[in-house]
Amino acid sequence: MADDAVPEAAVPPPPEEEPAEAPSGSLPPAWPALARRALVGLSRWMWLNAAVGAFGLWLLGVLFRDRWRITAVCLFVPSLFVAAALVVATVLALACRWRRLALASALLCIGPATSALVLENRWVPRRTPAAGGERLRLVHWNVGEAAGDWGRMMAHLRAQRPDICVLSEMYRTDVATRMAAALGGDYRVCKLRRLAVISRGETRVVMPEDRIRGRGYFVAWDSPAGPLTLLVVDLPTSYYQRGSLMAVRERTGRHKPDIVVGDFNATRRTAALAHLPEGYAHAYDRAGWGWSATWPDAFALWDLDHCIVGPRLRPLRYRVLPTGVSDHRLGVLDFALPASDAPSDAGDP
Repeated sequence: MADDAVPEAAVPPPPEEEPAEAPSGSLPPAWPALARRALVGLSRWMWLNAAVGAFGLWLLGVLFRDRWRITAVCLFVPSLFVAAALVVATVLALACRWRRLALASALLCIGPATSALVLENRWVPRRTPAAGGERLRLVHWNVGEAAGDWGRMMAHLRAQRPDICVLSEMYRTDVATRMAAALGGDYRVCKLRRLAVISRGETRVVMPEDRIRGRGYFVAWDSPAGPLTLLVVDLPTSYYQRGSLMAVRERTGRHKPDIVVGDFNATRRTAALAHLPEGYAHAYDRAGWGWSATWPDAFALWDLDHCIVGPRLRPLRYRVLPTGVSDHRLGVLDFALPASDAPSDAGDP
């Protein structure tokens, strides 16, 4: 070994390079890829369920209504829900740069959005000609469990100052009697199985042989404007109401009541409610505006409660109001019976 050689152990090792610190707030390298994958998966799932699933079911309901049991289920797919789902699918497709799928979602959205915002609901009050005769007010409401909240329920009814109330799912006669007394001394109660009719003036059941399986009754009302006949209903909760609805339609066409009102548990798009007997129309279509759905109260998507007026009546105003008391919203109809159509000798049907 040479004299000037340096022992290997004496040579200092090269300094170790410290790893560069990641910029503050940056994601680990794998996270952007994972986020991208999650976005793509969510977009595909949303597009298939919204465009193929929700829209397809909604379209079956529009085309075939409640002709069969399967299409009756499709009829309950809300137009607003389908439109909102397609909007979300469009945004996600654009985020993934799927321009064709985004365009397809946007085009499909036109149908349910138009149905929800233009066909099913009206946003401008209808002009109704002035009517002669006395103006009357009908309130119909599925009170459900609201009968236990006596104070709030009565506050809503008193605020409307009704001439007649049709209350569905009112099981207790004592509660209906207390309500009549709270509204005023001239109010009377006609208690039916699942219904209560509270009115100014006498009411009584007529044609009991034509009641609809204990769910629909003809009631004669001696109103301040003259005798009127109502068909009040509270149909059972079921997605397939075709038999009960056709029974209501058949009896309406046969006996010609002035008002058909209550909880139908079916939308206006069902065959029986979309094609009413001649001279009859939904009060909402004649004189209503605003959001028409009645259930659930907090965020109504389905129009299950209806008021149908006959040719003798002139509807002046109809509206649906949230209450925060029952799970159903409250319907209010202002109408008039022209003096020439209210003969004093009109009898029971």
